[in-house]
Amino acid sequence: MLSKAYFEDVLYDRKRAPFTAALLFLLSFVYRAVVRLRLLAYSRGLFRSRRLPIPVISVGNITIGGTGKTPAVILIAGILRSRGKRPVILSRGYGRKDESSIEAAVGPGADCERIGDEPALMAARLKDIPVVVGRDRLAAGREALDRYRPDVAVLDDGFQHLRLARDLDIVLIDGADPFGSGKLFPAGILREPLRELRRADAVVITRSDRAKDLGQVRELIRERTAAPVFTSRHAPAGLADLRSGEVRQVAFLRGVRVFAFAGIARPEGFFALLAEQGALVKGSASYADHHRYTMDDLASLYRRSADSGAVMLVTTEKDGIKLRDMQPEGIWALRIEMEVLEKDAWEEVLLRRL
Repeated sequence: MLSKAYFEDVLYDRKRAPFTAALLFLLSFVYRAVVRLRLLAYSRGLFRSRRLPIPVISVGNITIGGTGKTPAVILIAGILRSRGKRPVILSRGYGRKDESSIEAAVGPGADCERIGDEPALMAARLKDIPVVVGRDRLAAGREALDRYRPDVAVLDDGFQHLRLARDLDIVLIDGADPFGSGKLFPAGILREPLRELRRADAVVITRSDRAKDLGQVRELIRERTAAPVFTSRHAPAGLADLRSGEVRQVAFLRGVRVFAFAGIARPEGFFALLAEQGALVKGSASYADHHRYTMDDLASLYRRSADSGAVMLVTTEKDGIKLRDMQPEGIWALRIEMEVLEKDAWEEVLLRRL
């Protein structure tokens, strides 16, 4: 049976599989028709977007995974809190045990199985800002209003969730790989045709420092939307030992032989980031996005790390959240923060409609 990781490798052009690619290309025409019919139904009023009685800021993308939505949501919620707002985060909670339920968490220690790995990470980082998850974000928003009395909602991964009306639609685009092959899912990584960027109120190019031609990426975006375009980068902000909780400066990585692993959509970006911090990446392992680690996985990682000559295992903060309850020895998580370079103009756009 073909694995999720195999299909992700084909989607991101990490694996050559002509027969599979041809089949997925044919299926993409079916997907295109479904997307068009759904958008048409909303535009003609057959389906209706419903409003919450508070402003909603949506953070989403037009591609599948890997654009940095979690750091963006954390950044936005933090800015809102610093301006005296009471934000709540609404997320679907992909990969959790029961995606039909509505669950909530505040602060560190949230159960990944119950609310999902990314919401658990957001709750841990934001501490006192509630994270409410549910497949139906409108219902989750109503639950959040009753339970926490927020005055603004940040909708995680919301660009395609048209059921919930929003006051600000932010679209993230990965500067290192903006649109993949340019094909629609499942032949490529596009969730929607690029012309749908016209719905965006603001666009943020993430990892803009990794773009091969940032000017060209800007031009491609501006051909499809009049929304303001911002640039951002992901900055390492520290290393945390998963067992002891010890925190070290990122500079500790310089000259250290590490074995890196990640279960995210675009692990190669994480491995490159470690190398940029001066780490000597002696080996790496990639897993499917939202991978659930087992003791066998840990045994394999320790073995491969030892065989590579590494003296330190490093993973992402998102993977670290999933490994936390296993209390692994000698594994460190790299914390990442997002920084929008046009800070003043960015915050003005965020707060304008509140």
